Amino acid sequence: MKKIGIMGGTFNPVHNAHLIMAQAAYEQYGLDEVWFMPSKNPPHKDRRDIVSEEHRTRMIKSAIDDVPHFLFSDLELRRQGITYTSETVKLLHNQYPDAELYFIVGGDSLASFGVWHRPEKILKYCTLLAAPRGAVSKDKIKKLCQEQGSRFHGRILPVRMDQIQISSEQIRDRIRNGESLTGYCPEPVIIYMKLHGLFHAEPEKLIIKKVTPLLMKYLSATLRPGRYLHTVRVAETAASLAFCHCGQRKKDIPRAELAGMLHDCAKYYTGEEMLCLCKDYGISLSDTERKNTALIHGKLGAWLAKERYGVCDEEICSAISYHTTGKPDMTTLEKIIYIADYIEPGRGMDCQPYPLEEIRRESYRSLDSALLMILTDTVHYLRSNDNMEIDERTIETYEYYKGRVI
Repeated sequence: MKKIGIMGGTFNPVHNAHLIMAQAAYEQYGLDEVWFMPSKNPPHKDRRDIVSEEHRTRMIKSAIDDVPHFLFSDLELRRQGITYTSETVKLLHNQYPDAELYFIVGGDSLASFGVWHRPEKILKYCTLLAAPRGAVSKDKIKKLCQEQGSRFHGRILPVRMDQIQISSEQIRDRIRNGESLTGYCPEPVIIYMKLHGLFHAEPEKLIIKKVTPLLMKYLSATLRPGRYLHTVRVAETAASLAFCHCGQRKKDIPRAELAGMLHDCAKYYTGEEMLCLCKDYGISLSDTERKNTALIHGKLGAWLAKERYGVCDEEICSAISYHTTGKPDMTTLEKIIYIADYIEPGRGMDCQPYPLEEIRRESYRSLDSALLMILTDTVHYLRSNDNMEIDERTIETYEYYKGRVI
């Protein structure tokens, strides 16, 4: 029988105590997985200081990405209205009738278990695992488990671990006071909160002129692992193309690499978020872009490159902006980023009429010829799918280079 642990909560933000509790429960009770499940509308929280579901989701995912037995669950986020644990564990029991469920809580939550919504129903469907936290020390946790288990006729077991005095409220206070978060949250979560100015802090702005370990650390904390690896491959491909096609290699190779690393820096936003941010930042969008939000990340990425990462090179920002659609009369750097995004070695599309390997070979001979091949494939794909919206700028770019490439 599969044993599933559930770490519920607001995670506003996720912190090291959450991870240590989850790992201790996993080890001591032989769990197969621990699911981190953020709540949508918790009945006991003031919503005014809770950051968006998207921010909380991304922070949790960045915190647990390296732990294979820690998984993210959006079950409660997909539910409407106030989310009660009693209903959540019932749903899980119905969905996974052959699984053994364990709900992991801190001792402070166990002490107030009597005021939860239908505590006896929670214990009907799962075992509670309680770790020392807050005012409940590791000396008191075993006794409290016995008392609450007897009171509500269920199984509540202690998690053996040292008491850790870390709370989300404490972290939010430290952010407001400008205090260090080292030791309180995983580093990717700290970086994410700084970059986005969460919990009433000012967004941190870097001054980036080339790819550095710091930039890679920020991007890896923000982007999902697969997207981050894609950006690294695009940066490497762009640098390789710059070596072949740029005269001032000492200057142009680092610029191409930086543009490649930042080309998808806005990709983690949802479509709705991108629309709202473009409105807030005064970024103009076409009707096609509003309908197909996947096209927006280039423009928003150029804004982020300038305002968050301090990139002052206008050509780099332009290459980021147009890396999805292209534009007529592109500069060498703009062509390189457009092509590198398409041919990077992790890609494996079945391209028609020009196969991907043929385009890869051609890109090191002629940027214009490779560019037209990609545009031809792209237009062919879009026109062969009736439900696909074709961006006007892509057609303009295709027509421009079709008349100029021999």
